[in-house]
Amino acid sequence: MFETTPLFSQLLAQFKSGHLSPEACRLRQPVTPPAAGDIQDARSLSPEAQVEFATLGQAALEQHQVGAIVLAGGMATRFAYTQPKGLFPILGEDTFLALKIENLKAHGVPLYLMTSFHTHAAIRDYLEAHDYFGYRASIHLFQQSQLPRIYRDGSVRYVGDQVEYATSGHGDFVEALQTSGLLAHFQAQGGKVLLFSNIDNLGATVDPVLIGMHLHAGKEMTIEVAAKAPGDKGGAPARVADRLQIVEEFLFPVDFDQDQITVFNTASYLFQVEALTRECYLPWYVVEKKVDGQTVLQFEHLAGDLSRDLSLCCLEVERDERFLPVKRMEDADTVRPLIARKFGRS
Repeated sequence: MFETTPLFSQLLAQFKSGHLSPEACRLRQPVTPPAAGDIQDARSLSPEAQVEFATLGQAALEQHQVGAIVLAGGMATRFAYTQPKGLFPILGEDTFLALKIENLKAHGVPLYLMTSFHTHAAIRDYLEAHDYFGYRASIHLFQQSQLPRIYRDGSVRYVGDQVEYATSGHGDFVEALQTSGLLAHFQAQGGKVLLFSNIDNLGATVDPVLIGMHLHAGKEMTIEVAAKAPGDKGGAPARVADRLQIVEEFLFPVDFDQDQITVFNTASYLFQVEALTRECYLPWYVVEKKVDGQTVLQFEHLAGDLSRDLSLCCLEVERDERFLPVKRMEDADTVRPLIARKFGRS
């Protein structure tokens, strides 16, 4: 029998009592689409505005105020690859991680790479084998948390005689960054803004214009949103009790027509570092996964929910430029030409 933790015991009790059921988690407050002016269009700036924002963003980059958090801890259950997804060669021999580092290095942006118990050793060994791509002093690894997986009846899942663990969602990046000492380290170096993106979205590159728009808005958190395509699912910006925030798809009231909102959350964010030093409440959710043909459940919290406490700016970006995720192996062939163009390989 494994030794439980206070957090897991609390979450398990809430799950068994029904407090974490999908219906219990749905928003009860009034929800409305974004109001006029809530979303700024970054796609059609005037030449003068582009210069203004690019100058502001470039100054922040040159003053070493910008860092990047890249999520590389997921177990990639939908991606048929035995290694961490970040190590998949997406362009020739270039992996997701190598291309992320290439872009950050070109702009002098330090990388704070969040790994997990599942990916940490392989990623560390890969970086060592490649001498950190000549960027060793600017690449910092830290690990996210883990929690046991459970079945629908609340029993803990074992594989053999070992408890099976899963990552606890990207919402724990703040606590992990704090406890690792890296948040304080970044601030001590003069860091003020953190870019946040997934390892498999190579569209989320450093863009001085977007950094400048974030700084000009004066908000604590900026999200990149993109136009929905048919069949798109996911979170979106909405007003909850007349306050703008990100709302996950499964949290909208049942009778709310999500097609009223024409954009979705790409999960690429910019944060003011000072805001991440404050305590913010992040709700927990129960996420269903299929593992070895069985339905298992895991507890997660999400970074987008920081928008419940932080002031928010929404920037609409060009989808084919900024949102190029590869969630399934079959997505790779579709997205690869766009990635090649983005990185000048075409």
